[in-house]
Amino acid sequence: MNKKERVMATFAGLEPDRMPTGFWMHFPKEYYYGDAAVKKHLEYFEKTQTDICKVMTEYMYPCDHRIKAAADWQTVQSYNRDADFIRGQADIIKRIADIGVDGSLAATIHGVVASASHTLLGFANYDGIGRYAQLFHLRTNPEAVSSAYRRIADTLCVLAQEAVHAGAEGIYYAALGGEGDGFTDEEHARYIGPLDRQVIEAAYAAGAKYVILHICKPKVRLTRFTDYRADAVNWGVEESGVPLSEGRRLFPDKVLLGGLNHHEGCLFQDNYDILEKEVHALIDQAGKKKLIVGSDCTLPGTMPYERIASVAKACASYSG
Repeated sequence: MNKKERVMATFAGLEPDRMPTGFWMHFPKEYYYGDAAVKKHLEYFEKTQTDICKVMTEYMYPCDHRIKAAADWQTVQSYNRDADFIRGQADIIKRIADIGVDGSLAATIHGVVASASHTLLGFANYDGIGRYAQLFHLRTNPEAVSSAYRRIADTLCVLAQEAVHAGAEGIYYAALGGEGDGFTDEEHARYIGPLDRQVIEAAYAAGAKYVILHICKPKVRLTRFTDYRADAVNWGVEESGVPLSEGRRLFPDKVLLGGLNHHEGCLFQDNYDILEKEVHALIDQAGKKKLIVGSDCTLPGTMPYERIASVAKACASYSG
């Protein structure tokens, strides 16, 4: 099998010739956009041998306003396909697709809550004020904030469509807001879940062959996401304390992506034997079907490419 065949066989519930891998990282700022981004992605895909070739996005939802009070969320705009941040992302995807990659090309979509954090601050800081300001504002003026969420979701639908039309086979949807110490179950079900699902459905309607649901951050309540339509699920096993075996019970029909710690452990040791042993144990635990070996979340940019490539080698040596 080639990489694309391996990925699609896994999504089809078949046993591939070896477990596919999926790893990604944020590149330095000089590689965020344009030619530099295209070249860096292609270099990364080639040297890491990852089967899923995920295009990172450093374009954030525009912050063309100042949000100082809950009512200011009414100034958040929706955008069409001609918006610079949509066109910029689609262009990178199209250029990579036109050149061609050995694996399956996927596009990153920052979800509704992450995009709301970006438009609130103008930069990524969800773990700080980006999270707590949203909670406070939503609870003091739910209509202003939820209407902004709806406009953000409408824009993300356009972005997902443009990403697929540009050549992405799959969509990696990064969902925030599932943390148990943030939004309540009721708030998530009312204000966030329906909009996340709206964007995911737009991706499928545009022709996406698969959607990977990434559930980010510690203390996440995975039960909030069990009714999301997706082909694969990725979450922080270490951060959440939910092992792959429990994830298999919660998402019985979905591919599990991940299993390796993105903060410490075998990926951070220059010892192939240890890494191979842990990868084999991971496959033993999760099974040889509906599994893509990856990390809990984005790897640090300092991770050696050859270390990532060694995971594919370890998958190939599995004989259990």
